[in-house]
Amino acid sequence: MGTKFLDREARSAFKRAVEAVENASAVEVVVAVRQTSGTYRHANAIVGAIVAFIGLAVMLYGEQEFALRSILIEPFVVGGLSAWIVELLPMLKRVMTPASRRQFQVDRAARALFVDHNIHITTGRSGILVYISWLEQRVSLVADIGLLRALPENVLPGAQAELTAAVSRGGAAVAKLVEALAPTMAKAMPHRDDDVNELPDAVDSDMGDD
Repeated sequence: MGTKFLDREARSAFKRAVEAVENASAVEVVVAVRQTSGTYRHANAIVGAIVAFIGLAVMLYGEQEFALRSILIEPFVVGGLSAWIVELLPMLKRVMTPASRRQFQVDRAARALFVDHNIHITTGRSGILVYISWLEQRVSLVADIGLLRALPENVLPGAQAELTAAVSRGGAAVAKLVEALAPTMAKAMPHRDDDVNELPDAVDSDMGDD
């Protein structure tokens, strides 16, 4: 499922979006896509505990008799296996995690990547990171101080909300909204003849092609 988000069509769409924004303005755009920004082990623990408790209750109160050794061991083995299976069910982790916590994890990972990838050291302090996390179905926009000062205060929060809403429709849909930011970015930081492309344009991703 995750690889379908960033298929060939989506990669091409993101390439066009980055080029559109950078050709229209002095803004430097970096797009990063991650499978997940957190482990959310609480989901594993909750599911494992519930399954173990149910198994124990069945063995204690069911009509069939079980050996004491089985009662002491088997419910916890089944609970442990259930907790492991949760790793294969990202949708379950998403459902069991509040949106606020998912956004917190995504924002924290985005800020770390913003620094790690040196997006904060462009000449005009005009870098912006579009960070997309698939498991969480969330987007975080992290802009450098020069761009933040040039943009109206409500632009980035509004754009982040629109991008987040589009994640479920696939990467191409998100890319289209990124491309639509070109006029706003051009107004905030107009393109200059001496602009140099300082950051990579390719999508930074840990997800494979479809």
